[in-house]
Amino acid sequence: MNFFSSLIFIVYGIIGIVSLILIVYLIYRRIKIKDKEDFEKRDN
Repeated sequence: MNFFSSLIFIVYGIIGIVSLILIVYLIYRRIKIKDKEDFEKRDN
């Protein structure tokens, strides 16, 4: 029984770490895109 609870915690930990890395990557990517944004090209 202890093995299954450890396995569940490991899976949740992996999902949490991957989610955190994905969020950091998306924030970094958005900042890079925002730096390249040119306001003269907008239509509105």
